[in-house]
Amino acid sequence: MAESNYCGIKTEEIEDTTSDVKITRGPFLRQLFVVGGVWTIYFVLGLCYGAPNVFIPQIRRDANSTEAVSEDMASWLSSIHGYAALPWILILPILTRRFGRKVPFVILCVNTLIGYIVFYCSTSSTVLLISEIMQGMLVGSNMTLLIVIVTEYTSPRYRGIFMTVKSTIFFWGVWIANATGTFSHWKNIALLAFVCSILSLTAFLWPESPSWLAMNGRFKECATSHRWLKGYDKEAENELESLIQSQKEYLSRCKRKEASWSRLKHILETITTKAFYKPLLLSMTVMSLYNFSGKFVCTMYSIELIKKITNSESTAYTGMLILEAVTIFSMQIGKQRQNFARNRELFSRVTED
Repeated sequence: MAESNYCGIKTEEIEDTTSDVKITRGPFLRQLFVVGGVWTIYFVLGLCYGAPNVFIPQIRRDANSTEAVSEDMASWLSSIHGYAALPWILILPILTRRFGRKVPFVILCVNTLIGYIVFYCSTSSTVLLISEIMQGMLVGSNMTLLIVIVTEYTSPRYRGIFMTVKSTIFFWGVWIANATGTFSHWKNIALLAFVCSILSLTAFLWPESPSWLAMNGRFKECATSHRWLKGYDKEAENELESLIQSQKEYLSRCKRKEASWSRLKHILETITTKAFYKPLLLSMTVMSLYNFSGKFVCTMYSIELIKKITNSESTAYTGMLILEAVTIFSMQIGKQRQNFARNRELFSRVTED
């Protein structure tokens, strides 16, 4: 077996392949190390979504005037990172395909770091708007780069756990941002995001994605990276063999330089298979339910909504924290119920409610 030692990380070679502990402990910790960097960025993403909800009212209160942040500017500050994410949704997949998964993630961490430095040093709503625009890359990575990293760097047996924690971490970030802005100065959110962005730079110590290496014909490096991440057990070796074989077939087809109509036919055949359109439609249904339920609206404007209902600023802040705490608690309950009920049953109950 090929051996590998990535700089900065102490690895322990697996000698006894009959020991389940030695087979799983090392790979799990290595995958946890990689996914931990992604989790940290998801936490920062939560801070990004939660920050406008508290810094806008605080700036107005400190200035004793709503003109400090106009209604139009407040609307832009709460939503601009979504618009700023649109070009990155197109750019990040190109970077990910060309340079791998590691390099774009490091660029993302550096951009996030600079964005929150601008956020901390801001003295006007215009500078805050610039920092929010810079976070568009962070928001865009949620739908492109980060999911790819979690999927390609983790074993199927751990992937579900890692994905569940990822979602929970995001809402913890929203809640922490709200709590920080409630009990201290809003610029402390930037300090927390700055520290998290620094921690995410442990990505320099990651290996490159085995899938990307195989896709580029670098099969020896692919095997080294795959075994470092997932170990040498039978399940991991079967996964590696399947990955290399599928990519060899793909590269072979590319070398044949098929005609454009043949490629188009192959694409059409792919997107019309049940294995493609069924997961796609299911994912779109779940995401539509999530977004159209109004959850993000409540997250971004909870203080304003509750304040209009209760005419009490203190009640609005308390209600905001309770609302996000209930979200986190409900996610934990849902995660536990997955152990006792099928996903389809859980989904049907949610839609009925």
